[in-house]
Amino acid sequence: MLKFIKKGKKQGNIEPVEKENKGARLEFSKDAGILKKNQQHIVERLAMKIDETAFATDNLIKITYDLADHVEVQMDSINNVVNEMGTYSALAEEVFANTENSRQIAATTLDIANSGNEAVTNSINAMNEIQKSVIYAKEVVNNLNKKSEHIDEMLKVINNISYNTNLLALNASIEAARAGDAGRGFAVVANEVKKLADNSAHSADQIAKTIQEINGEITNTMKAMDDSMLRIQEGAEIANNTMIVFNEIIDAINTTSKVTEEINEAIAKQTASLESVIDCTVDMTDTSKRVTSLVDIASLNTQYTKTSLKILAEVSKDLHSISNKLLEEIDTDVLAENVLNISINSKPIEFDPQLAHDQESAQVLFNIYGALLYIGSTGEISPGVAKSWYVEDDGVTWTFSLRKGTKFHNGREITANDVKYSYERMLNPRFNSPNTWFLEHIEGAKEYTTGKASEVIGVKVIDRYRLSIKLINPYSGFLLNLGQFSTCILAKEDVEQGKITGCGPYILEEVTDEYCSLLAFKDYYGGIPYQEKIVINYRNDNDLEGFVDGKYDIITANSKDEFNKVKNMENANIYLADVLGTYYLGFNMESTSTFAKSKEARQALNMAINKKKIVDDILGELGQEAKGIIPSRIVDNSCLTNISYNSSKAKDILKKEGLYSLGRALKIIIRDEPEDAIFYRMSQYILKDLEELGINYEVKKIDVKNYYTREVISNCDIFVGRWIADTGDPDNYLQPSFNYNNLTNFTRYNNSKVMELMDKAKEIINPNKKMEVYKEIQKTIIEDSPWVPIFHPKIALVSKKDIVGARMSPLGIINYEDILMESNN
Repeated sequence: MLKFIKKGKKQGNIEPVEKENKGARLEFSKDAGILKKNQQHIVERLAMKIDETAFATDNLIKITYDLADHVEVQMDSINNVVNEMGTYSALAEEVFANTENSRQIAATTLDIANSGNEAVTNSINAMNEIQKSVIYAKEVVNNLNKKSEHIDEMLKVINNISYNTNLLALNASIEAARAGDAGRGFAVVANEVKKLADNSAHSADQIAKTIQEINGEITNTMKAMDDSMLRIQEGAEIANNTMIVFNEIIDAINTTSKVTEEINEAIAKQTASLESVIDCTVDMTDTSKRVTSLVDIASLNTQYTKTSLKILAEVSKDLHSISNKLLEEIDTDVLAENVLNISINSKPIEFDPQLAHDQESAQVLFNIYGALLYIGSTGEISPGVAKSWYVEDDGVTWTFSLRKGTKFHNGREITANDVKYSYERMLNPRFNSPNTWFLEHIEGAKEYTTGKASEVIGVKVIDRYRLSIKLINPYSGFLLNLGQFSTCILAKEDVEQGKITGCGPYILEEVTDEYCSLLAFKDYYGGIPYQEKIVINYRNDNDLEGFVDGKYDIITANSKDEFNKVKNMENANIYLADVLGTYYLGFNMESTSTFAKSKEARQALNMAINKKKIVDDILGELGQEAKGIIPSRIVDNSCLTNISYNSSKAKDILKKEGLYSLGRALKIIIRDEPEDAIFYRMSQYILKDLEELGINYEVKKIDVKNYYTREVISNCDIFVGRWIADTGDPDNYLQPSFNYNNLTNFTRYNNSKVMELMDKAKEIINPNKKMEVYKEIQKTIIEDSPWVPIFHPKIALVSKKDIVGARMSPLGIINYEDILMESNN
């Protein structure tokens, strides 16, 4: 028979030797059991991944068909736009002609108005001349009246002469009578004189009466002249008002003419623009036709892909069958349990996935609790419990179809009702989860978390395997939120009994103060994990020594010294990964310190912390000095400038801001960790920088579990923090730390402009424009300086040579289900 033995000392390599007994079972080395199990799991997981690819292909086919339908609708819309624009162009030309006619009419009206204005001016001038004539006539009549008064005086003189003459005639008659015949002739003369006097008196009376009548007529004439003057003045006033109206008409016509000319110019430009738009829409039509053709080709290719996947699935089944028969021939009498030992930095703070928000908890819980979607090692989403999903035409309603037969760790099938229950558990105000912001975009979530509603109306169960989730507004980053361990799906019946049961690749077997152990879930929807058991150690001992001694199979090198040591190890695989996170110095913005009140003081401390020294001394290649608060892989920070280290300038600013007259010691908290831990070492460098500034402070060590609690941070002025992204989406990174309403906003930073910009960014579809808003948000936060960003971390994942698949995602997570061991040594 064939017998395989180890080749030299190298693990996992086997070589065939001479065949001894034909037909007998094959015997293998002691690692054959591991290889056999790996072979079985690889074949099974291959089949699972082919099924998942088929799900994705079906989604792609549906999207392609939807795209084709929308392109067709778009082409119809473009044609309609072209027709409407043609009509509108004709209307514009007609309007142009009408406005030209209006302009000519306005010009004619302006000439008439000018003529009318001239005529009114002439009328006013004529009335002014008439007024002058009437005034002159009035003066003449007044003079005549005065002269009549003189005549009346003369008549009085005549009457007086007549009276005296008459009296003299009487006296003459008397004297003539005395004279007798001698005075007879004189009597006759006296009598005639008397008659003359009487006639003179009578004539004077007639003249006086006539003059009186003339005076009456003069009075009437004066009154008529006064009335005429009033009418002339009224006429003049009316003429003046008429002239004002004509002037207003002229101004209005001039304005109308100017506006008409502007309208003409605008219509001319609009007509030219319409012609350009029509040309563009024609181009769009041609482009849409090409897109339709490409969509048809893509649809055809996706059908080919689906056909290929079907063939591949059949091949996978054949491979599975042949592999099983081959493995049956392998003699593995002893199958020792292979255990993978992993060391992480510290103990998870929380094992309830909907309450946890620290990195260590995330590392463990991500591998225990499955969600609607799954985030792979690249940080992208793929099918999870949901095999497919699509968004409705409204852009806010997502429909998810679950895999049938997907099970919880307790063996029960997962249904759409479990998803709704799990989301409402996390959003329940009595539960007080710090992770509610993952689901705050769902319609009705806010009302439910504030106790104003009895359910989240945006999550609707369609049937046993389908549900819809309606958002407040379009937000594609929401899908990444559904792949988080905190938005996992839980079994209600176990949760109510105090046991949290999930559906991830591993089952939580045991938890102690030094380690926890995980067992592979045999019915995991993604296929049985390669490793049957994983022990996760958090003893805070020397990981590197443990790795060298064979105690640990996988560790992380977090410091410069550790990384330099493992780089030269022959038996180690090193996977260097950027982690989307930031280590920072945080201010309690609600404290009474100078730093809470003055952004200038916070900015000064930003230049007083020697970030470069921290990175160079502690991290080396495992850290990048932070320009801003957001890692550059999430938001480009090339536009930002490094804040230069300048302790003396910072001291001057802090003195000006009154820090040194605070009257009390600055309260600083640090994590209670071993002295070689990153947080502890970084804290010591920061404290030295504060000492150099002459700042009086007091330090309090807080255990890791209670460090990020509202009660602890509210009683300090400064803390040392870290934030690791849950997804690569900028909003996902910003919301937890800078939205005042979130419990994970430990600084209690509150800026309405930042909140408005974050809401604005969610509604922007164009990725470039969206990114510009996030750059503006980052600049605003840097200006306010609630953080002093220190560095963005990198992690070196170190594993033994016979371990395959140990990779870390940009979120700092290791997918344990992908790790396999080639040897049990």
